[in-house]
Amino acid sequence: MSLTDSLKKEYCFCPLEGENKMELLENLVHEFSIAYGLDEDQEKSALNAVLEREKLGSTGLENGVAIPHAKVDFIKEPVVSLAVGRKEIDFDSADGKPTSVYFLVFGSPDHPSEHVQVLSQIAQVVKNSTMMRLIKNSKSQEDLISVFF
Repeated sequence: MSLTDSLKKEYCFCPLEGENKMELLENLVHEFSIAYGLDEDQEKSALNAVLEREKLGSTGLENGVAIPHAKVDFIKEPVVSLAVGRKEIDFDSADGKPTSVYFLVFGSPDHPSEHVQVLSQIAQVVKNSTMMRLIKNSKSQEDLISVFF
């Protein structure tokens, strides 16, 4: 499973609203749920799974990037949503700096290796300074989509 198979145009959101980590995650999961077609119960379950994963340790990396992720039984193949926040927020990142780029990843508990593959590919994108500059400079959904599609 590749990042390009998992990320779809309709899962890109810019600018995403959120004044703090909780609000940002709620909005990100909500927007993804609408685009993916999750029902209300699935959306709640997805958000809870992401929040439970965050309790294990922040998914905020360095350089303004976070990769909140979780495994849920109603998504069978890895799926990725990409968002750029309207403003930088404190996401408990490894470097202590605010975050504005979010790769939301959902995978299946039945296919953990695919989940890890997608996370690894996202890590490669994050290391690419040109890609990250283009993502961070996106001001609209169209800008963000044009980075990958």
